[in-house]
Amino acid sequence: MISRRQFNALGLAATGTLSVPMIAKAQDLRPLRVGWTNTVAVGAQLLHTLKNTDIAESCGVKLDMIQLTSGNSISESIVSGASDIGVVSDFTAVTLMAAGAPVVPFSHQCSFRSAIMVTKKSGIQTMADLKGKKIYGLFGITAYQNAQEAVRAAGLQIGKDVQFINIATAELSDAVRAQKVDAFFMWEPFVSMFEMGGDAIVLSQNASPAMVVQARTDTLNKRADEISRFLRAQSQALLFAANNHELTNGWFRSMEPAKRIPADVIEAASNHDPHWSAKKLGDIQMSLSDKALATMEKMGEWGVSEKLLNRAPKVSRLANIQLARSVDTEMAKSDFDWRSVKVKVA
Repeated sequence: MISRRQFNALGLAATGTLSVPMIAKAQDLRPLRVGWTNTVAVGAQLLHTLKNTDIAESCGVKLDMIQLTSGNSISESIVSGASDIGVVSDFTAVTLMAAGAPVVPFSHQCSFRSAIMVTKKSGIQTMADLKGKKIYGLFGITAYQNAQEAVRAAGLQIGKDVQFINIATAELSDAVRAQKVDAFFMWEPFVSMFEMGGDAIVLSQNASPAMVVQARTDTLNKRADEISRFLRAQSQALLFAANNHELTNGWFRSMEPAKRIPADVIEAASNHDPHWSAKKLGDIQMSLSDKALATMEKMGEWGVSEKLLNRAPKVSRLANIQLARSVDTEMAKSDFDWRSVKVKVA
């Protein structure tokens, strides 16, 4: 059973052979400092694969993996220059762009599920049954936006038919286990944890939330070749992870705050990302799709309406989409074999 402390730590993070020019050996290069958190399924397994295999070196990039506690701390490290690139939630990236920081997303990394859930004792079976109820959760995150949209789609009025109540993630965890609330919104891996633990059931779900990779604009301009190598390594690492579930899930569970999450919960949470069943590099798209860009722009508009942001950034103009799209095209033609990867640790 995951403890409240570990749950709260997780809640804070609301991550071959190619026809390319000859590149310098990774050990001779200046490292790319990567800020990350060990929190989100699939993204975590990917990043552990970069740490624990020779994929990065084979792609000619040297990585310095810097584990931080939250998306905000990762963004701060990039703005300050302590990190070169960082993996954050899509809304965290939108928030930084809205603030006018010279930091932009340049790659998708993984997708995960958010949901409106109801406790077993509530007796609620449909969205219509939420009328007159309170829905608890942490405000200012993508899961909150998705929950509001689901309520409106069910024909319910926020503030009249349904009340949203802001609550810290750890407190909500305790309340759900004690069956003291009827309805709440949550994200993975907690959705799977409550579902599989018998504490709650899913009433409405959304698989659009994502983790993205961001960097300062000047870093992308000055180190474009290294960033491209990182993107190649990221694609290969995801393919390796997708074909080595037990090994990479174990890496995820080897570090806090994921140590107490059951392996079957991690696997269930990971399965909501289509990439988790990838069999070849052509199955993987690391670039930010037009749909993803539109979703992030919608997040900005929602953030303004909720008075979380001062303005809604034009993500499609600010994001760097060409680097990852170029690498996706290249990788689809690659003969990379994940079985050739050398694992550094047992």
